[in-house]
Amino acid sequence: MLASAVWGTAAIAFGVRGPAAYGDPAPPTVRRRVGDMTNVQWEAFVRAVRALKARGTYDALVNAYTEQFAATHANGFFLPWQRRYLLHFERELQRIDPGVSVPYWDWTRDSRSPQRSAVLSKAYFGGNGSAEHDQAVLDGAFAGWTARIPGPHPLRRSYADSGKIPAWASSDLMVNMLKNPDFQVFNMQMEVHIGAVQMGIGGDLALPSAPNDPLYWVIACFGDLLWHMWRSRHPGAPIRSAYGNVTESSRLPRYSETVASVLDVEKLGYRYDGVWPRTR
Repeated sequence: MLASAVWGTAAIAFGVRGPAAYGDPAPPTVRRRVGDMTNVQWEAFVRAVRALKARGTYDALVNAYTEQFAATHANGFFLPWQRRYLLHFERELQRIDPGVSVPYWDWTRDSRSPQRSAVLSKAYFGGNGSAEHDQAVLDGAFAGWTARIPGPHPLRRSYADSGKIPAWASSDLMVNMLKNPDFQVFNMQMEVHIGAVQMGIGGDLALPSAPNDPLYWVIACFGDLLWHMWRSRHPGAPIRSAYGNVTESSRLPRYSETVASVLDVEKLGYRYDGVWPRTR
């Protein structure tokens, strides 16, 4: 176990990637909506995340995100890099439990009253931080979680509107966004809307070290699903962005792969549990 822990952390620290770092991929991983997971699936995910935390691998991932924040935001790398980063996290989870996948939160379904979402209940990720306890999250699966980047502190959330979260993008808005075949526009819009979710919840999510909060992964995973749906509607649309001068041949910051290498989720070894938007 010690050797595995050391290797997992070293793989991140030294940028080891691909089959050499993770082994041959398992049969396609299925990413599910949080509310559709069985209790067994949810509990397995939480255990794997906590195990990564105990090994130090989780905080190494957070540090990697923070170091690459400027290089991967406000430019054309946002969606491609986030996909590769999510895959990195998922594969690390699967080193602990091969049956685990990263779930997604369809936050558009909760757009009118986000703070009422089941995802932010004690059954899942917990809710707002406590003003009496340094905005620490005191309920949910990650209650008592200690963030480490840039220094030790309790996992914090601070809803932006006096205990409430301002409304964010609806499903209808996202459906309209999916119609636009321009990658640069879609990429920028997605960054804005994902940012609105994170800023609305506040605390650690509003910082360049956002993955300190495990909620980050399910927010970002839904963004990846939406990009997958956009690609299915515009399979021939070129990946080009003047912001960062990003093209399909551009190399992803930190990783050696090109943008083109992360365009097909099935080739990356995962799929989503259905199309979006869903009728239920």
